Amino acid sequence: MPNSKNLEIERKFLVRGVKLKEVYDCAEGEVMVSEIEQTYLIAEEGERRVRKRVTNGTEEYFYTEKRKITELKRVETERKITQEEYHLYLTQADPELQTIRKTRYTFRYADQTIELDVFSFSKHLAIVEVELPEEGTAVELPDFMAIIKEVTHDKNYKNHALAKKQILVQ
Repeated sequence: MPNSKNLEIERKFLVRGVKLKEVYDCAEGEVMVSEIEQTYLIAEEGERRVRKRVTNGTEEYFYTEKRKITELKRVETERKITQEEYHLYLTQADPELQTIRKTRYTFRYADQTIELDVFSFSKHLAIVEVELPEEGTAVELPDFMAIIKEVTHDKNYKNHALAKKQILVQ
């Protein structure tokens, strides 16, 4: 299985009341919809997790390690794993964290990749992530997205923190 090592640069926004019809209308091309279950594992440093992703009825499993470089930049090492490996890793789940369940809508808009995460534990709020080629790149979100605030630097809105709280607050 190949390993991939990527530099991840992204900005995150807390949004309210996104209507999915508007997402499909503004998307440049296809909207990919994935159901995701993400479980954090015990880690001495950095972050370790496993993820089950179901897209178009196909299940995929991933193991990921992340290490922070700057507030916007992290080194992410991810590899695809088997269902058996996934279940074995689940035995290392951090008992203080809950599994995150979300629906991710990935689409292109204004020449950017946007990921809209709608969480099972919040009916009204969601998080939008925009992947950037460089730290200084401007972000352009669709007008219909009611941005409450940018949460890129707010640790309370990292998936790891949400796994502790399971709430999205203003």
